[in-house]
Amino acid sequence: MRGSGQGNYYNNSGYDPNSYNSSGNGHAHRGQVRNSAPVAPENSALADELRRILKGKPTISGFNRSLKHEIISFASELFKFCTVAALCVGFLFGGFGAGMLLGYVSMTKPLSIADITQTDEIQTSFVYDSEGNVIAKLTGNENVDRIYVPISEVRNTYLEEAVISIEDERFYEHSGIDIRRIGSAVLSALGNGGTATYGGSTITQQTVKLISGNDQHSTSRKIQEWFAAMNLEQELSKDEIMELYLNLAPMGNNYVGVQAAAQNYFGKNASELNLAECAFLAGLPKSPSYYNPLRESGRRNALRRMRIVLSKMYELGHITEEEYQAALNTELLFRTGETENSNDINSYFAEYAISEVINDVAEARGISVDLATTIVYNRGYQIYTTLEPNVQSVLDEAFMTRDLFQQDPTLLVDLPEKPQAGMVVINVQTGAIAGMQGGYGRKPGNMVLNRATQAYRSTGSSIKPIIDYAPALELGLIVPSMIYVDEECHLDPNNPAAAWPLNADRTYSGAMTIRRAVALSKNTIAVRVWYDVGGDTALWFLQQQGIDMTAEGAYPAQALGSFTTGITPLQMCGAFNTLASGGTYTEPYAYTQVLDSNDNVVLTCTPESHRVYSAETAFLMSSMLEDVITNGTATGAVSVITNANGETIETAGKTGTTDANLDKWFCGYTPYYCGAVWYGYDNRLRQTLIPRIDKPNANRIWYYVMNKIHQDLPAASFNRPDTIVEMEVCASGYYATDYCREAQSTTTDFFVAGSYLTPREDSVCPIHTAPVEETQPQEPGITG
Repeated sequence: MRGSGQGNYYNNSGYDPNSYNSSGNGHAHRGQVRNSAPVAPENSALADELRRILKGKPTISGFNRSLKHEIISFASELFKFCTVAALCVGFLFGGFGAGMLLGYVSMTKPLSIADITQTDEIQTSFVYDSEGNVIAKLTGNENVDRIYVPISEVRNTYLEEAVISIEDERFYEHSGIDIRRIGSAVLSALGNGGTATYGGSTITQQTVKLISGNDQHSTSRKIQEWFAAMNLEQELSKDEIMELYLNLAPMGNNYVGVQAAAQNYFGKNASELNLAECAFLAGLPKSPSYYNPLRESGRRNALRRMRIVLSKMYELGHITEEEYQAALNTELLFRTGETENSNDINSYFAEYAISEVINDVAEARGISVDLATTIVYNRGYQIYTTLEPNVQSVLDEAFMTRDLFQQDPTLLVDLPEKPQAGMVVINVQTGAIAGMQGGYGRKPGNMVLNRATQAYRSTGSSIKPIIDYAPALELGLIVPSMIYVDEECHLDPNNPAAAWPLNADRTYSGAMTIRRAVALSKNTIAVRVWYDVGGDTALWFLQQQGIDMTAEGAYPAQALGSFTTGITPLQMCGAFNTLASGGTYTEPYAYTQVLDSNDNVVLTCTPESHRVYSAETAFLMSSMLEDVITNGTATGAVSVITNANGETIETAGKTGTTDANLDKWFCGYTPYYCGAVWYGYDNRLRQTLIPRIDKPNANRIWYYVMNKIHQDLPAASFNRPDTIVEMEVCASGYYATDYCREAQSTTTDFFVAGSYLTPREDSVCPIHTAPVEETQPQEPGITG
């Protein structure tokens, strides 16, 4: 928000840098053992100093391109211009080019401008939770990045004249395109070291790009842009086009439009800008990052460009010589400090839901995200979300509880940052996001890092159920009781001499069932199962669960969660919810419907949903993941969830740890909710290892939240399909016999009826058999 008082400003006229902040290997068979796989200064000396510092063009090329690059760029622009001219001639006189031109024009998408010029009806938009409570209000004043301002409010400033002078001096004369300007822009680039002082596009053309978000560089795109600009001129007045440009122009640092720029750079409204400030802002859209006022070099470049704008305004007669000289001598006072009312800070969930609505509006209407944002924030929309307030309140509570994040705060005193986490909870029945938290402690501001949706981290072993074991179950390669051998193996194709993978405890346990390997998170067996599934197939299953890593190609380390790019808690939660829901993946969604101020439906969310696993696979995988909690890597920090009456709600989950303990995960679910937690450090300055005492914190956070949100829910079990049978089997994996029972080597497990991997009575254990009777040798000479 705008700062107050003169203490929020500083004088940068001296430019003191210190004065401002600147595929598979074969099928498994039952019983088989696996072994491989303006203040105008009165002092004229100050004016002279300003001129000395700011005179001339920037010392560094605005685009830092070589002469060769500039020649190629010029040739490309010349080619496009000549092509368009030839097509136009062809259109006028028939023959070649007419068909192509008509083809390009026919593909021009109409601009969706139904409500973007209703500046007299700017209204607050509201965001509601699933129970109809308001969780966010969207107004220009609360959204400092983009604040819509009607052109009538800036008519008493020089903003229009400044923009027209530097961007489109014949704006009020042309019908959308200006051939003369295109040619002069090319000449300007040649005369200024490859950097034109202005572009070839008219304000109308630029507005078309700002509306559509289409800024591709091609001949067809340029022709379509020209015709779209001419159409826009037919639909809107010049004032309406100028208003759109002033409100959609990029101003650097994520600020969009002159009002947001005026408030954030100068601490005032756009209607209060003086001549120099207007010229300064008019020069920013050409290259917002190069002319970034928040960086020392960027501010110097922006001030030099301001002088170019002022010169052009004087040349075109928009200002007098006296006004020109006064503006050159005007001391710009930039805003310092940044204040933000905590009451205006939206929650992590609200921001995510709003961003989803904005993206969907942009896609549905074929407009830019910037324009969609302006519409969503200023048109009185009613956004109905999936947020469940009881779930979110528990999440908020957990992420304000220091003991869940820092078991011993004294151990963290010398660390460069404090531990963080991100968590998402999804309603299993609907696939909707019930709540999320993106960081520990109070949210510091709007649009900060949301670790629930934006923290792409390595998942460690938490990936195993959805890339190794569930795919293998679905393909009929394994059953929970199948035996694999946990032993030293050499499965790294790039280094076959080295023992890989290693287990977390660097030991091996020999023969064990798949169920036990899942519970103990054995890396050797997980990689062997991945080889059985096949790398490409494993990636296909992962993609079907909402995590697309196919572009990376398959390699064995993926079996353990090692990818070039990380995965977010939201993605992991959506994938695990596939198992929780019985094998159907539903793309997580945050809103259900959007209405306009007249209660007309703007958007209805229809999440994509498809089956990935059979109900049998989902049940078997869930059954094995229950062991992770009751007798595996999560035992102690996570328990089976019980409600307020002490009744059991079946609970399944998987832990995850990355190399050197940089990341800790827990992803788990019940028949009601699925939750995924990442815990660790942002590592902005250096890699920080999680202290030993804090290693179970992801598990603790997950259990704290999930246990509390289930207190008022009845007891529940995972759905067991009728095709699932429970059988007693030998530890060898074969059908159990009395001899197996005598050897106390039996266990009970689940199987799919009729599957070739289900033990049969005619396939008994070959290990535990009847003892062989010993025959007594006869004495020599005794016969008959």
